[in-house]
Amino acid sequence: MTAPVAVAGVDQRTLCAILLNPPLRPAVETISHRNLLAALPLTGCTKLRLANLIDLQSKDQTQLASLVVTEPDLERSRQQLSVAIEGADEILFAWGAGRITGVVGKLLKEQAAWVRAHVDNRGLSKVWMVAGTPRHPSRWRQFVGPEKGRVEGRSFEERLAKVLTIHKSSTLPEQPFPRRSLVTE
Repeated sequence: MTAPVAVAGVDQRTLCAILLNPPLRPAVETISHRNLLAALPLTGCTKLRLANLIDLQSKDQTQLASLVVTEPDLERSRQQLSVAIEGADEILFAWGAGRITGVVGKLLKEQAAWVRAHVDNRGLSKVWMVAGTPRHPSRWRQFVGPEKGRVEGRSFEERLAKVLTIHKSSTLPEQPFPRRSLVTE
């Protein structure tokens, strides 16, 4: 999916955001899409293209973890990812930092490794991430919100500009869905 942003007289560069999986409603109606549009000028791009580690819709990670994923599902997802990556000028890893367990979690880990290798083979060894992780765009406003005190700035866009940075794709942890540590006092 490509969502162009009209900018007259400017070279059209495409940002490919690699997300976890498609939402149940049209992507353009989601908070994630609005947040990704805010990232376009920060990455020097004018077009947004979405791709997903797995092309199966779900309402949340719990539902996704319960889906049956077949080889044709994986192959279809890889074909779509390949086309999206090949047509991109910049790549954004944004599939989320949550852990999905079981068979689906294992398959997603393999998909993320395949994406990293494909991006590197394409010669795009540097990718964009928020705060050094493939944080999902639906969580960006919460992450940089003024109430958290992590990032200073008057607007979401100013705060996002401070955490949306380029990283070597090889520096991404092998485990794309790390366990969240629980700290109790």
